[in-house]
Amino acid sequence: MASEQLNPLKGLDKVRKWVENHGLKRAAVTNAPRKNAELIISKLGLTDFFDAVIIGDECEHAKPHPEPYLKALEVLKASKDHAFVFEVCIFVMTN
Repeated sequence: MASEQLNPLKGLDKVRKWVENHGLKRAAVTNAPRKNAELIISKLGLTDFFDAVIIGDECEHAKPHPEPYLKALEVLKASKDHAFVFEVCIFVMTN
């Protein structure tokens, strides 16, 4: 199963601790199906890290449209003027 091969990126724990220590609100915004997103978040030990998980297909417009990000801000009760997006996208191709 692919989830058994899932490993966190180097530095993830350091970034997570920094975000938590600064009391920042956080949401995962993804176009992955909810079950996949929740599985990955769980396998990485981040279930309690995110305050919300926003799924692109559950919005009228998916990423890269800004709607999922704006929904995350709404759920977090955060301002776009005091927010940043951290994107990670890794593609693995096998034969």
